Amino acid sequence: MQTIIIFLVGLAIMLFLMIKTKLGPFMSMLFGGLIIGIGCGVGTSETISTITGGFGSTCKSIGLVIIFGTILGTYLEKSNACQRIATSLLKLTGEKNASVALGATGFLVSIPVFSDVALIMLSPIIKAISKKTGKVVCVLATLTASALLCTNAYVAPTPAPLAVVAVLGVDVGTSIVYGLVVAAVSTVAAWVFCMMFMDKKPAGYFTGDEGREEKEAVSVSEDQMPTFLEAILPILLPIVLIIANSVCSMILPEDSAILMVAKFIGDKNIALVVGIISAVMLLKKKLPQGETFTAMNDALKTAGPVIFITAAGGALAKVVDATGTGQIFADALAASPLPVICIPFLITALSKFAQGSGSVAALLGASLTLPLIEAGLIDPVVAFISISAGSHCGSHVNNSFFWVFAEFFGYDTKTTLKTLCVSQNVVLAGSGLLCAFAVSLIR
Repeated sequence: MQTIIIFLVGLAIMLFLMIKTKLGPFMSMLFGGLIIGIGCGVGTSETISTITGGFGSTCKSIGLVIIFGTILGTYLEKSNACQRIATSLLKLTGEKNASVALGATGFLVSIPVFSDVALIMLSPIIKAISKKTGKVVCVLATLTASALLCTNAYVAPTPAPLAVVAVLGVDVGTSIVYGLVVAAVSTVAAWVFCMMFMDKKPAGYFTGDEGREEKEAVSVSEDQMPTFLEAILPILLPIVLIIANSVCSMILPEDSAILMVAKFIGDKNIALVVGIISAVMLLKKKLPQGETFTAMNDALKTAGPVIFITAAGGALAKVVDATGTGQIFADALAASPLPVICIPFLITALSKFAQGSGSVAALLGASLTLPLIEAGLIDPVVAFISISAGSHCGSHVNNSFFWVFAEFFGYDTKTTLKTLCVSQNVVLAGSGLLCAFAVSLIR
């Protein structure tokens, strides 16, 4: 109990520093990590070591991805490729239904691509459509981010659901069928939340660095834009390469030469580099003279703060994990008299709340749910859906996706908490849990 109290106090102090003071998220998370680690008995030296280790490992895993994704996005933005894509999407759906196009795009893209990478790649398109339609960026960004998170949580070959079905013994094909249906339901629920609730809010509801003047976009003529194929190809190439890597990994033997090539060019970092090269080759004629290197420098300036803040979130997650807070929450729930479908959901949600990673939380939920499946208390597919829904819940400032969203769209902590986090914790998690109950009626 003492560990839980210290964790909650440390979290409250950290949120206070972020929201009410000028300390900023980077220092607030590091300071919060020190309080939680030392207060929970991890030790001063071990806490510092855990913070530096978590910071370094997060930079290692997402640093280049953020840099490459930002460079690609900057080229798309400065070459007017985003305007071309936005214009084409609006022609396809009509301005009134632009949100549908973004939701569908997010739903499909996040099946093979990590959600944070996909959000970085789609961010300039979201901003371009916002300028074209007059919709607030945060509304469209929250919808797209929510759609990305839906398939990321439910549909293999995304790593988290693939690992969960392996632990639970669920057939991968079966999980994909149910996962697509549940993810679609949750995406529709997110659309309703964003367009029927968030879109009705006054401009002052969304606060941060992103100003209203950004929506007064300068008109771009047709001859200033690349063709649709030139604009979309730098985005499609990385996605196709990553999909090819996933498919080859599932169907080819480990010693296959084709698999070795697919793993190399389909690695998320290499795939994004291929996207950048294609963007430079296809779009340089639409960039003003000398803007090629300027675009890269601008991208690096943008990527730096995002990497540092995201890595600080990773450091905080490592400290909290070292305290054992997530395991304490899970053990308490497993021994409670809750409806059995809720147990995997809550174990996963509390782990996510405590340490930030949805993938880690889902794996913990799966390992603690397996005895319930073996005892015949819950169907494996229902457990899979409940766990995946729980991985949406408990999202706050210690989740890297939170900071990617906040930094790339320029919103402060308060706004991100009441937009993206409400969508994750209430809309996506709630609709997913309801789907688990519905599936339990037919299995």
